[in-house]
Amino acid sequence: MKKPKSYKWQKNDGTGTMSRHLRSEHGLGPEGEEGSSGGGQAQLHGYASDMPGAGMPFVYNRDRMISELGRFIIADELPYSFGESVNYEYFNRVALQPQYRRVPRNTLKRRTQQSYYAYRGYLMEMFRTYDGRVSLTSDTWTSTYGEPFVCVIAHWIDNDWLLQKRIICFEAMEEAHNGFNIKSRIVSCCKNFHLVDKIFSISLDNATANTSAMQFLKEDPSIKLVLDEYGLRKKVIALDTPTRWNSTYKLLHDAIAYRDVLTDMYNESRATDGQFITNDHWSLAKIVHDVLETFDNATHIFSYVYEPNIHTVILECIKIICTIKQTSLANPGVAVKRLLDNMKVKWCAYFTEFPPIYAIAAILDPGVKLEGLTNLLTFYYQQLDVQFDVPYYVNNCKRILERLCEEYGAVIQPQPVGSSMGASRFGILGPVLKKSRPDGSGSSSSSSSSSSSSNIGVGEYLTYQFETEENFHIIEWWKNHSSKFPVLARIAKDILAIPASTIASESAFSAGRRVLDEKRSRLSSESIEMC
Repeated sequence: MKKPKSYKWQKNDGTGTMSRHLRSEHGLGPEGEEGSSGGGQAQLHGYASDMPGAGMPFVYNRDRMISELGRFIIADELPYSFGESVNYEYFNRVALQPQYRRVPRNTLKRRTQQSYYAYRGYLMEMFRTYDGRVSLTSDTWTSTYGEPFVCVIAHWIDNDWLLQKRIICFEAMEEAHNGFNIKSRIVSCCKNFHLVDKIFSISLDNATANTSAMQFLKEDPSIKLVLDEYGLRKKVIALDTPTRWNSTYKLLHDAIAYRDVLTDMYNESRATDGQFITNDHWSLAKIVHDVLETFDNATHIFSYVYEPNIHTVILECIKIICTIKQTSLANPGVAVKRLLDNMKVKWCAYFTEFPPIYAIAAILDPGVKLEGLTNLLTFYYQQLDVQFDVPYYVNNCKRILERLCEEYGAVIQPQPVGSSMGASRFGILGPVLKKSRPDGSGSSSSSSSSSSSSNIGVGEYLTYQFETEENFHIIEWWKNHSSKFPVLARIAKDILAIPASTIASESAFSAGRRVLDEKRSRLSSESIEMC
């Protein structure tokens, strides 16, 4: 064992002596790392450039560590007991921070509660002063252990034109899952977050209880639904579990890739009864696969949470109907025709007439607008073989938009603008969008602007066609044109925040399943909401 050495400090001494001692006696370089070499004065470690406090020296703070550990545990859906892990403590003390000590679970729980309620208060205050509209999605869920929950999620576009979503309610629901009780929970949540007079839309799936809840919401005097004031029926997204078209597509997609293997295996197992898989079976499977691929693509688009998708609903629906129609014409066989006819009947039950909010969102797409919407819907009903008064429907949507402009225009004054024309991002539907109207009168959007100041922006926006590139982003476009069309930009900001499906609620329930697992089955409903 080496004899201890003594060191004397003198004025103006640097850190060289300490560096040499660390290097010779402990095998550490001037930066305190094993195996490091080289001279020079040791530097204090600072925060990385992509972290808060970039460039500042790092100072260990246990209180801040506990807060950040709580945030990490919630974000990664870990149990509170993670902070008591001996192995995690050893890892931190050896590799990261020697001063780290384990954090008791109750301490972590208290700290996450403080952070949760602080952020909840921030959201309440933000919504109280928010001058825009908020769209909601809601659904109910029963956990693996039979505990019922209700979830409400808020969607909006902030002042930086970024699409936001936050879970504002994830509560245990001990009462019956009927329409009135679901409505009561949604209303209570809206009151807590100061949203009763700022709701633009509420999206529920097509369960019977949710349909009843929507009717109760319309009749509740404390809730002011902007869309309901203009005769818009509730938005229904067909998430019919018995059909599961997208699930069938994924199954066929995987099976077709292994058709030779599956054919051989099945045919060998059924050699005695003569029931074999033939090429005709695979041909039928490929036809169904190609049809359902369009459904799957649309499902992915409708599942976007941080990208706007409400304005794409009509376009995607037209692509689906075109695929069904073209497949039916190309395959006149009885089996295929029966299958496609049944799909068409099911489709018409939901989308014979689009809720006007979809059409208004399409009008607010500068590559579509009023003329493009008219052409698209005319083409859609031709493919669907359904008689429908498209001009009346489009004019009604235009009137609704103008009435919205009157309400918004009372606060915001529009300014005139001009622009260029062109659109090239709609693929096979591009020619449909550019097609002249049958009567030769051109677009209804070319009519003169209304004398009302609130409608001036609408008329000018509908009169001109705007150039939209292949990588066009609708929120970015409206952000850049908000000074030219302040009224329409504010309307677009509120409408484009509406989600095309209730996937956000389903995602929250998936997280709930991960949080409320067999190791955390005793979590209270308050703790589950925080997680």
